[in-house]
Amino acid sequence: MGSGPDLKDIEAILFDLDGTLVHLNIDFGRMRAEVEALLPQYGLSMEGRRSLYVLELIEDAVRELKTKDEEKARAFRREAEAAIVAIELEAAVQAQVYPEVPELLRMLREQGIRVAIVTRNCRAAVDRILAETPLAYDALLTRDEVTAVKPDPGHLLEALRLLGVEPQRTLMVGDHPMDVQVGHAVGTRTAAVLTGAGSPERFAEVQPDLILAQVGDLGRHLT
Repeated sequence: MGSGPDLKDIEAILFDLDGTLVHLNIDFGRMRAEVEALLPQYGLSMEGRRSLYVLELIEDAVRELKTKDEEKARAFRREAEAAIVAIELEAAVQAQVYPEVPELLRMLREQGIRVAIVTRNCRAAVDRILAETPLAYDALLTRDEVTAVKPDPGHLLEALRLLGVEPQRTLMVGDHPMDVQVGHAVGTRTAAVLTGAGSPERFAEVQPDLILAQVGDLGRHLT
């Protein structure tokens, strides 16, 4: 979509997974409902939490519980995480890597461009997906490998540390406005793909450097 920016000096690319490299139907509505249903069992409510993503909702609830009862906080985390992991694993069985992705990632690494996958998904679900269609990458950071997940900048900063590349020579690619926002926060350039959660209108608000119909279109901007 358009000629886009000059990306010839890019040394690393950070890719989101769900909706960017992989078609994955996670039932986020069900996931959220199951976590919300746990709150009253632990004496908590949704007040002040409605705007939070589900992972951040869990962390916020755990923080509150820790001020009263550490054991309750651990029990809530176990129950909530078990509920969301079950849904992620269920979706992983039906996941499909977009057809152009394996070749794109191979091509990037052959050109000397470092590749990382940064995802809020759990490691078990990602391993299940990649067992079916292995992908070439230099670093993979699921939520199980980091202390804070995107949109926290720490997720991307850890990937950059592992790759040994400066943010200004890195491109963050994702299907959600949060991917663009966290890329901006860290100082990378950004590319949005229209195969997942984002629309041209939603991306217009966060102003990525590049908008792609699909991730496979990225190759022509790099050669």
